Amino acid sequence: MIRDLQQLRVLVAEDEFIVANDIALLLEEAGATIIGPTPTVQETLKSLLVAENIQVAVLDINLNGELIYPVADELARRSVPLIFFSGYDSWNLPERFSTAARLSKCVSTSDLVSAVFEQHLQNLSTLTPVGADFYEHNIVDLVPGLRLRARRLMVDAAAADGLVERTLERAIVLAPNRRRSQPLCEWLHALMAIIHSESPFGPN
Repeated sequence: MIRDLQQLRVLVAEDEFIVANDIALLLEEAGATIIGPTPTVQETLKSLLVAENIQVAVLDINLNGELIYPVADELARRSVPLIFFSGYDSWNLPERFSTAARLSKCVSTSDLVSAVFEQHLQNLSTLTPVGADFYEHNIVDLVPGLRLRARRLMVDAAAADGLVERTLERAIVLAPNRRRSQPLCEWLHALMAIIHSESPFGPN
């Protein structure tokens, strides 16, 4: 699996041991640092007292019969992106969480990794870094175009998504070096072409 989460600190709250273990292992394989998993609302709240710099949270909605919302409220106060992860086919969230990501436990492993990465990216795109104009556009708005370009370069869809993720990871690191006169979209596509040419498989 492509290691695209670069030690991202991800909180996992899940009361089913096997599911919690699978999520933790999956995200760790993708490069994340896991906080938890915690099986109850109270244990999760306690972990928040000592956990620093949580960057994304994957939350089961119901932990042993108690709704996760007190945890979600605290994380939202800290501006941590939320992914509600549930086995229910349909569920209603309070209006205050209407913009949070939702995933069914039936999703593929790549979908979960992608969701964690994209929630972190979306959160970054709302921040204003010191001394850089990398975020003069919402980067998330440019992702569909990057994915289309990647699919033209890579036959396999998963490999194409990996190329997009590597491009965005490198862009975050190199953002301060971009020429201010170069449009962000143009720069990202050029960066993708360079990363693709560096692939051990070579350009397609």
